[in-house]
Order: sequence, then C-alpha cells, then structure tokens
Amino acid sequence: MTSRDSDNALEKIAAATDPLKIAFFLVPDFPMLTFAAALDPLRQANRIAGRSLYKWIFLSIDGAPVLSSAGVPMPIDYAIGDSPKCDLVIVCAGLNHTKAYKPAVFRWLRDLQSRACVLGGICAGPFVLAKAGLLEGRRCAVHWELLAAFQEEFPRCIGTNEIFAVDGLFITSSGGTVTLDMMLYIIAASKGRDLAAAISDQFNHPEIRQQDSSQRMPAQARFGIRNAKLVEIVKAMETSIQNPVDLQVLARRVQLSTRQIERLFVEHLGKTPSAFYAGLRMARARDLILQTDLPIPDVAQICGYMSASRFGRIYRAHYGMTPREVRLGGVVQRG
Repeated sequence: MTSRDSDNALEKIAAATDPLKIAFFLVPDFPMLTFAAALDPLRQANRIAGRSLYKWIFLSIDGAPVLSSAGVPMPIDYAIGDSPKCDLVIVCAGLNHTKAYKPAVFRWLRDLQSRACVLGGICAGPFVLAKAGLLEGRRCAVHWELLAAFQEEFPRCIGTNEIFAVDGLFITSSGGTVTLDMMLYIIAASKGRDLAAAISDQFNHPEIRQQDSSQRMPAQARFGIRNAKLVEIVKAMETSIQNPVDLQVLARRVQLSTRQIERLFVEHLGKTPSAFYAGLRMARARDLILQTDLPIPDVAQICGYMSASRFGRIYRAHYGMTPREVRLGGVVQRG
C-alpha cells in the first residue's frame, strides 16, 4: 500500500462540496459514547464556523428507531435502502454487532463501496464491514477488548491496536473517546487544522491524538505500579498469552532474581507472578468465550493451556462458572 493509497479517504472527503454529507448507520445496542464522540464534533464545527459545513442523517436497517446500549431510543431518518447519497457512511455498532449480519446490509455496503463511497466503522463497526467482505488485506482499528475475536473471525483482515486507521476508502476507530480524535482528523483534512484545534479546545481535549497512539492506558496506570522493571515484566506477560514466558526467562530479561520478582508482585500487585499471569490469561479467555464461537479447546490453546480440562478447572476457580456454562448464557460471578 502506498502512502497515497492510505490518504484516499481523506482526499475524497476534502474534495467534497459543502456541506459534507455524513450518514450514521446505527446497529441496535450501539454505544452512546462512541456515537456522541463521532457526532458532536460536527455540530461544534458548524457552530464555530457559523455555517453548515457538515450535515448528517441517521440510518437503520428498516427505518425504525434504534435503541442504544443504554436503552436510549434514537430516531431514524431513513432505512438503508432509501438513504440519499452521502460522502461518508459510518457504521456504529457495539458488542451485539451481529444484529447487522444480514444479507441486505452486506449488499448495501458493497454497493456503496462499488460507488467509491468513503466507509467508516466505529467501535465494533469494523466487524460489519469485514463480514461484508470489504476489509480483506486492509488495516482497521478494533477495540482492544474485541481485537482477539476480530482476528479469529477475520484472519485476512489486519486488525491493529491503533486508535484509528485509514486505509484506502475506509476509516475505522476503536471506539469510545478516541472516535473524537478520528473525527478531528477528518475535520482537519476537510476544513483545516485550525478548525479541528478549536473544536478540540472547546471539548477540553488538550491533545489531538495521532492514529498510531496506543488504545490502552499504560500498564503502570492500569495497575498502579511505578517500578520500571515490574512494568516491563507485566508488558511481556500481556504480549505472551498463547506462549507463556517462564518466570526465570523474565528474571534474566530484567536482571533480577525470581525471588526479587515475586516480592515485587506481592508488594505492588498483591499477587504472586503466577496468579497475576493466570489472571491475564483468564481475561483473554473470557473475551474469546463471550465474543466468539471458537471451540473451548481452541480457546484453551490460544490462552496457553494444552489441556482443556485443566483450563476449565482454572476458569471455574477464577470466575465461578465453567466456560461451557458461560457460553450457555450464565453470568460471570466474579473475577
């Protein structure tokens, strides 16, 4: 992919005549925060400019109102089949993105792609675009909680940990507040950096993050640790779930003894290294069990357990239910 290819979406948006027309396709149970982070910068742009730089419409599969994940109903302007032509169409979906896995939706998205419409996906929106067969070989930003599931379901797509990604005529955001950064990026490309900066300032958003910024808080912030060597070990554990790294190997990497590492974990995290590592692996297992249809033995292997029965025992000890019980509709009690 050339750098020019990666800018096609932004070039096409920048070339559009005023007002730029944007459609939001809302999938039932869409996340309100992500949706607001995409919509409100457009409103603010119009307010600051004193004219309609952007216009937007809301779409649903059948034209009926759509409930957000918070149960708030959103009025809809058009069914997808009746939508007027737009410069940018953004799919906004959450954990129940499979509600948009319908032939009519896929045909509509493919038709938009065939007409060179710029397509966006925010939060779990990339799942819908990928299921329509539009993201093969393309980089797309996927929320860190959903990334493992996305890679399992769409191995030919390039899911990334970036906060948002631009590839060809596709622009995707990992959701939440980083969608604001994606929209500011679009506004900067279409109407200038000064306007984007003014909007960011209005929202008390002191820095417009670049697309390759990390999604997650640094390990030291998430776990409340300041010891540099402990941070390095935790990062190594998080990136080595399927093939767990032996504590002695980690000790040599940070030039500490295993006994020193054990003391650091208990002092700063209240757990032994093995218990902490197991917690990371169980969290990954929970995501895969809840978000994919992978067989439980495959989930066990992905999380570093060769024995499915041992994996099941550890999972039950950690969450109070077996993986199979969770799959059958139980609620995780603890963890």
